Amino acid sequence: MPKSKLGQRPVLVSSLPARVTYQALVSSIASDLEPNSREGEAYARHQSFAEESTTEYVVEIDIAGCYEFIDHERLRQEIVARSLNAEIAQALYDYLGECSPNQRGLPQLTSASDTLADLYLSIIQRKLMRRRLEVSRYADDFRVRAQDWEAAIDVIEYASEFAREVGLIISDDKTKPIRTTEFRAKITSRREFEEKYFDEAKDRLTLFHIMESAYEEPDWVSVSPSDTAALVESMRRIIQHWQASSDETKRTPEVEHAQELYLRRMIPLAIKVLRSDPYRISNKVFLDLVAKEPIRLEPVCEYVLARVDMEAEMEENWNLMNRLASSGRLSPWGKVWILHTAGRLHPVTTRDFRSVLSWVKSQLTDRHETIRAEAAWTLASHSRLQEEPTLDLLREASPITQTGVAAAMGKQGGFNPSLIKSVTGENALIRAAYQWGCEA
Repeated sequence: MPKSKLGQRPVLVSSLPARVTYQALVSSIASDLEPNSREGEAYARHQSFAEESTTEYVVEIDIAGCYEFIDHERLRQEIVARSLNAEIAQALYDYLGECSPNQRGLPQLTSASDTLADLYLSIIQRKLMRRRLEVSRYADDFRVRAQDWEAAIDVIEYASEFAREVGLIISDDKTKPIRTTEFRAKITSRREFEEKYFDEAKDRLTLFHIMESAYEEPDWVSVSPSDTAALVESMRRIIQHWQASSDETKRTPEVEHAQELYLRRMIPLAIKVLRSDPYRISNKVFLDLVAKEPIRLEPVCEYVLARVDMEAEMEENWNLMNRLASSGRLSPWGKVWILHTAGRLHPVTTRDFRSVLSWVKSQLTDRHETIRAEAAWTLASHSRLQEEPTLDLLREASPITQTGVAAAMGKQGGFNPSLIKSVTGENALIRAAYQWGCEA
């Protein structure tokens, strides 16, 4: 999965029974562990902690590659200490050991791992609080109040020491003391932005509030029906201004335009708001956004999926998928999203449609079996999955994707009865997957 800036974030995919078991094990002891640090108003409280601080500095501390380096044995000990359930702790230890033989790391993009990471990071949080420090944490983002510069440097040294004790390191780039007045200035800047794009759209836009964080896309809360039109109009203006600002950045690439960066941050929210808007966002906006931030492919695909039944846009949807698929090197995560979206689109008789399906067929030989299985499902959705490549998929498939390939066979239909029997004969889960595909 692409990171927000550069590089890729490894995402482990396990079989369906393994994922269900992992979630069940963690859920069974969740009430004895740490509360979800990202739940409800957690981010708003995290922001207020800095904005309302009476100290001169607030120290921001970020853990580098947190999920990748969590030590399984230290985690097991913490689970036992908090839940008093050694059996569950050992079962989780064994599962994580199968995921990562070096005994470090948690599978990413699962709520079960988020729960375990919160538990592990609470060790550092407790150690800081024992130093009589005021601490707020949102995921692996710590904020600690410090009276002066010397105290702020002490905080960083403590945090670095406590992180090393549990096998983690703090990020040099993201760990720094910031004056409390700077935090307040950022809040003021955001409010000015809201006034520019929202208050001008409607004089009385008091119930609209943007929520944003470094970990998630911006979102909105508490929009009354009377404010909906203003919200939509505001998001249209944000996209228009971002396009203009982005074009200016292209003309002078040596200059980093602050407005373009901030507006780009808001584009995923604009895309979300405008999913049902009568006027379609141009493909150029999507392509420019994904080129600059590959991780934004997800909201782009979700926008297309929300409009999949709009007949006037069917050809445009396929054109976008074709341009995204042929735009250059795609991450496995990006391929899965394009395949998923192409599988949901209605077929049309255009060159873009044929080009995308040709690209989908080429993904049947991708080195990642999850992509191969997703490609099979996409082809089956358009009645283009053939028996010979399906046999090749089955020979290479592990328990991670056997159910997916079986479901694609059911979706397609028409396969040799002896092949169907050999695939579904002895495994109840694969049989159920095949039957589900037949009914999908």
